[in-house]
Amino acid sequence: MTLHTSSLEMLVKSQAKDLLALLQEHGPSMEGIFLLLASERASQEIREALDGKVEVQLQSQPVHLLAIILQDFLRKIPSQLLQTQLYQQWMDALQKTSRQEGLAGLKE
Repeated sequence: MTLHTSSLEMLVKSQAKDLLALLQEHGPSMEGIFLLLASERASQEIREALDGKVEVQLQSQPVHLLAIILQDFLRKIPSQLLQTQLYQQWMDALQKTSRQEGLAGLKE
């Protein structure tokens, strides 16, 4: 399954936070979430909806389908998500006691 560029743009602009929240809530309890294959028909329907700038009801989609959409989205990012020259800053942020401290360290 591959998403078109317009699908990716729509996902980022409108529903990325919702997708991540659903995966954070339901994903950890699903074994092999990124290994299960998604229905080609279902993935095509979501692609078409995103291409048509229609808001997809993510809550009604199977969690493994959402995981596949996220996985494909991350593969299509043209640049690196975590740049190697910032490795030490990422590691330092992970050592902070609170999320806010970690984020503040990354913003510097």
